[in-house]
Amino acid sequence: WSSTVRGDFREMMAHHIVTNCLIFLSSYYRFTRIGSMIFLVHDLSDVPIDMSKLANFVKWKTTTIICFVTMVLMWIITRLVIFPFVICRSVLEDSYEYLVVNGTMDPALHEAYFAFFHFLLGSLVLLHVTWFIILLRIGWTLVSKGETHDYSEHKSGEKQKSS
Repeated sequence: WSSTVRGDFREMMAHHIVTNCLIFLSSYYRFTRIGSMIFLVHDLSDVPIDMSKLANFVKWKTTTIICFVTMVLMWIITRLVIFPFVICRSVLEDSYEYLVVNGTMDPALHEAYFAFFHFLLGSLVLLHVTWFIILLRIGWTLVSKGETHDYSEHKSGEKQKSS
């Protein structure tokens, strides 16, 4: 099993645990705006990711480059700008007023629930930055060597094939 796992297995596992906790807990505690925005941000940037991997798999270099550039731009816009500076900021700054002052939530419950939400949101931002660094490595290899490598697909030390 361990010889076949992806190079970013730990990050991907942490990402799925954090994202699912955020989505399920936001639904359970009726913070549906948080969960739906997390879905939206991830779904928008997942399409170019999958297209880029598919184009690389079928060895369409020009299409791979176009999809990769689209993926990086979408990643920056959705996961490195909108997610931390719009969604997370809103959760951190506006949730108390929306849920407690104008809503019906008890202030103690807000503090208890949102400490964990803040931790999960921060973890997700760190994971997005980690993958962005991997994307930069892939882009650097593409520009400097003209080769397409998906560093997230290989474990450290595993032989990588270039296309």
